[in-house]
Amino acid sequence: MQTKTIKVRKSTVFLLLIFIMGAIMVTSVVKSYTKYAEEQAQASAADTAADYSDMELIQLAPPPEGAQRAVISTTAGDITLVLYSEEAPEAVRRFKSEAESGVYDGMKAGLYDLKSIFTLDSPGEEPYSPELSVNLWPFKGAVCMTEKGDIVFINSVELSEDEKEYLRSDESKLKEVSRTFADIGGVPNYARVYAVFGQVIEGMDVVEKICASGDVVVNIKSVSFST
Repeated sequence: MQTKTIKVRKSTVFLLLIFIMGAIMVTSVVKSYTKYAEEQAQASAADTAADYSDMELIQLAPPPEGAQRAVISTTAGDITLVLYSEEAPEAVRRFKSEAESGVYDGMKAGLYDLKSIFTLDSPGEEPYSPELSVNLWPFKGAVCMTEKGDIVFINSVELSEDEKEYLRSDESKLKEVSRTFADIGGVPNYARVYAVFGQVIEGMDVVEKICASGDVVVNIKSVSFST
């Protein structure tokens, strides 16, 4: 009888430990989510101060003469970007510095199930404060930098005809932006979250191929720059 009582107590203690560990994990998740929600709310609040009165969607225009360009050679083909150093100078500087050091050479493209983007993970740990220009948006072909310095190539999310019609009906101060998302595609959820610092001007078919490559491994061969 005494032995049975001891076993019950050990079992109870074991279950209690599991419960405590579970509670700690749940609390950690809740805190993480709360922090994320607060950061998003702060970002949204800060964004209300953005001035859109002189907004110019420069991605829709041909790149100006003498603009910086980058050619990313991959095992799926070449991608040529125009870089917006005036709008996002720190993102362009960081991308060029890392690329010229050779850290992207041989890197595997990161893929996602939605096939809307592919990424190149930053080798550094230095955080990046997004340069959110009102002139640059995550339209199809945009190249963005995250807070961790990762590079994101934008293909497009799938939008239904109803969703496109909703975007085209926008009469707010961002109606031109909404209609461009409806017309050419992109990832609207990244708007005013990730900094756009480049736009694909040649090789969009390669971006689409990489995003849809599935189990096929695509590697970066080299990155070069010109004006």
